[in-house]
Amino acid sequence: MTGPYTLLNRATGTVECSLRGAAPVGFLNRCAAAGVPILRAEPVGEDTLRLTLRQRDAARAEQLALRACCELTLLRSQGGRSFFRRLLRRWLPALLLVCFFAGLAWSKLFVWEIQVTGNEAVSSARILNALAECGVTTGSFWPAYTCDTLRSELLLKVPELAWATVQIYGSRAEVVVRERVPKPDIYDARTPVDLVARREGFVTEVKALNGTAQVKAGAAAGTGEVLIAGSADSTFSGTRWVHALGSVEAETYYELSASVPATARVREQTGRSHSRWALEIGTNRINFYKNSSFCEESCDKITTVWQCKIQGLFQLPLALVRERSTDYTLADSARDENQLCMELEQQLHARLLQSMGEGGRILDERYSRCRSGDSIVVCLRARCSENIAEERVYEEYK
Repeated sequence: MTGPYTLLNRATGTVECSLRGAAPVGFLNRCAAAGVPILRAEPVGEDTLRLTLRQRDAARAEQLALRACCELTLLRSQGGRSFFRRLLRRWLPALLLVCFFAGLAWSKLFVWEIQVTGNEAVSSARILNALAECGVTTGSFWPAYTCDTLRSELLLKVPELAWATVQIYGSRAEVVVRERVPKPDIYDARTPVDLVARREGFVTEVKALNGTAQVKAGAAAGTGEVLIAGSADSTFSGTRWVHALGSVEAETYYELSASVPATARVREQTGRSHSRWALEIGTNRINFYKNSSFCEESCDKITTVWQCKIQGLFQLPLALVRERSTDYTLADSARDENQLCMELEQQLHARLLQSMGEGGRILDERYSRCRSGDSIVVCLRARCSENIAEERVYEEYK
């Protein structure tokens, strides 16, 4: 038997017995009829079997053996009551075991791990800092506060949150938050607004839904020039101010460039490494080394933490820390020019799409490469079609 059944049998205790008689099969049949499980059975001779039983079934099995005209002899007992009897004879292991379970029960009254879920725009560090101001930190006594009070204080300290809750699972605190939905921009038709050009270009199409168009197709527009004015002439009331609406499509031209060094300094391991050990007890740290934990400029440090916990069950404020430092040297190495140029082209293409905004189209796109000293330069020249109109509050109403 393997798995959890083996651990359960060892915890409840088992005995190994020797069964000797003329008909051992009769004993096995009587055990099956009486509901006494045989954990293991193997023949030793023609009239002898070696059996493994539970400790609580040993007395009953002995009676069944007498009825079957067999002799049941106890060979060895392990686990269960026999384990505790041996433990009580040695007071120091018993005391350590009691102290361990007492410390485990006491540690579950403190928070040793805090997890934040549900946040996207608000950083976890900000939420943890707000919780620390509310009294919830690593090592805090969680029965001293209530979830309702924490939720109210947390929402006041972080107004970007719409809802929050703090749930305690033993020594682990889980903070679940929901962020506020940002208020959308409200269109105000009473505010006079002009549509101006955010960059220069040649106008190809003008759609003025509200206001007066100031340019026509084929005209050139400069940055900041009014394209659709937020004013309209009326025969009866003169000039009236409106919120200009519409779009102005134009051909725009971009010239972007990016450069990167042709060589790079790469790390070469020297093979020398050393480890430093430390012990963390709660919020305190005990270093088993004399000097500082900061490594030199020419070394890599990898920190490994072994936490005394079982995920989802319990966690103790005890952790073993190993800091492994590996020395290296820097050396110049030539880089693949084709790969670098491809990466720069992808970056320039992404910058072009970001500059155009939504709805923009690339009509023509060309790249050029050159070598300038120790650097590789990639230039992008593009012809695009996009809406260059953006809102600006009318000067007289600012």
